[in-house]
Amino acid sequence: MADTLNELVANIGPHGYLLVPALAFLEACVGIGLFVSGIFLVSTASLIYLQGEVNLALLIALAFSGALLGDHLGFLVGAYAGPALGKKRWVRKQLVRRKEAYRKFQRLLQKSTPWAICLGRLYPATRSLSPVLAGVSNISLSRFFAYDLLACSLWATGLTVIVYTAGQV
Repeated sequence: MADTLNELVANIGPHGYLLVPALAFLEACVGIGLFVSGIFLVSTASLIYLQGEVNLALLIALAFSGALLGDHLGFLVGAYAGPALGKKRWVRKQLVRRKEAYRKFQRLLQKSTPWAICLGRLYPATRSLSPVLAGVSNISLSRFFAYDLLACSLWATGLTVIVYTAGQV
């Protein structure tokens, strides 16, 4: 097992740290994030940290920026594609049929947007979908940005603890 780990670390290469923001972006990216597990990011960041050529602060800053970009792409997709989806006949029919449920959902999104964004970032199953829902809910980009900064900071702190602990073990 130790030989396999050493081989993986040796094969990452000197510019392997560039995988960290790419994996963080893909994990947060709308649609793609459903298929890219966070374990890839944690494993890659841990292996790069074990090499000792890149410090932990840089790795986490790169992961933070990749996650932030992925979240904002999702928000913009939701903000611009949401109204277009609302014009589709099938969607309108579903909204009319579920009008009260839709109104409750909209009120919930408006009231608890900070919680939805933060918890969505921390919960892997909804990580790539919560920014899209925030975009559809018509909150402002500046409000989303503020909440997403907080959410990505909490997420990056957790990633730091995991990577550092893996490096110590």
